[in-house]
Amino acid sequence: MAKKNPEHQNAKQKAYAEKQAQQGDKIVKWIFFVLIGLALVYMIWAIATFS
Repeated sequence: MAKKNPEHQNAKQKAYAEKQAQQGDKIVKWIFFVLIGLALVYMIWAIATFS
């Protein structure tokens, strides 16, 4: 079995790491917006309940 070129492997690892970072950013933003939405729903519920 031939050895893989370390530079090629390193490029693959960098590309994979970049892809993972982009997906991580996307998930963090999604969670942030969901939390803001839940806070707004709770605020509306609290105002409607206690007024």
